[in-house]
Amino acid sequence: MSEGPLPEGWREQLRERLTALAQAWSEESAWEGMTTAGGVTFPAEVCGLVALDEVLLHGWDLAAATGQAYPVPDEEAEAVLPIVTPSGDAEADSASREGMFGPPVAVPDDASTFDRVLGFCGREPRWTRQD
Repeated sequence: MSEGPLPEGWREQLRERLTALAQAWSEESAWEGMTTAGGVTFPAEVCGLVALDEVLLHGWDLAAATGQAYPVPDEEAEAVLPIVTPSGDAEADSASREGMFGPPVAVPDDASTFDRVLGFCGREPRWTRQD
């Protein structure tokens, strides 16, 4: 990660890269077979779900930090749930998650699926920025 100010045109670069990511994963063949990312080879479906999880979590980070709503379709939250907590129990999965997420945050039993994802990933779903 580079330090210092963001490069000129970063907003447009981000938009372009996210659009390219979405287009690439919209192809059915992208979800088949094996793929390599970051020097690790694993099933393409897992890679796609990790990418979706990254977009959802960091999208929420940005939205929460800037005071914006961030609606996530339940279908997308359900898709990444096994990535963030394979057993469904964040405490039990903590050893395999070390360094990937912060400590789990408790959420109400009736929390939305995405709030559960956020909690499993160490985020407080009810957090809002304080102006």
